[in-house]
Amino acid sequence: MSALVTLPLVVAVIFVELAVGGAFLIWLLDRSGQAPAGFLRLTAAVNLAAAGVAALIPRISPHAATLAGLDPDPLAAFGTGLAAVALLLAAHFVTTLLPSRDLRTIVAVAALLAGVGTLGAAAVARPAASGTAYDLFALLALPVAALALGGSSAAMLLGHWYLVTPKLPTGPLQRAALVVAGAVVAQIGLAAVAFARGDLQTQLQGALVVAAGLRLGVGLLMTLGVALAAWWTAKTNTQSSTGLLYVGLGTVLAGEISARVIFFLQGVAI
Repeated sequence: MSALVTLPLVVAVIFVELAVGGAFLIWLLDRSGQAPAGFLRLTAAVNLAAAGVAALIPRISPHAATLAGLDPDPLAAFGTGLAAVALLLAAHFVTTLLPSRDLRTIVAVAALLAGVGTLGAAAVARPAASGTAYDLFALLALPVAALALGGSSAAMLLGHWYLVTPKLPTGPLQRAALVVAGAVVAQIGLAAVAFARGDLQTQLQGALVVAAGLRLGVGLLMTLGVALAAWWTAKTNTQSSTGLLYVGLGTVLAGEISARVIFFLQGVAI
């Protein structure tokens, strides 16, 4: 029953992660002035669509949240935050149609702050296995996941521009792949903390063993290898790098779904 109750929250958080991480990569690459305008607009549109879907997902009732061990007050704040994130990402998309990079930066930073706050509310709502909702590693888990998932999505979209414009500088594509790799390294650190606490061993021995194995093997180790390979191959073959980023998006998505199920059922940040 708990798994069914938390499913809408898991899906909403996944979409918010994609939107916020994608907005971060736009902001990062836009600063260099080398990101193609079409990429900025397409990725901003994808981010807005993801945030819009998250905002439309039905909310968990306070009674159902209590039955699932979730705190209904942060969940209410999460719902409010979703609307704010969607509005700011809509404004961000509009700024990609305008020539002012400074305006895009301001709106992007506002959207990122709202996104991090919204993900923080979701993190506080999780069942607190450690006895406290305000666990530092749990609060870090969702923003870092946003960099991995949203970064993978945006990096894959960026790769398409190299297929039609091979003479684009490879720096942005390499930086995008490194963002994903860095986020996954941070996630591996969170998994190491969960192992040191004994939380990870519990998952590997319980009913969620398949989800935990998928998270560790596919979502973390395989994604890290693919992201590093994409970074390396981008130097000489952007087409191969783009193909690898497609694979990376699939592996990180599988890992994120598994991780969020564990996160909202057991409160373990991996």
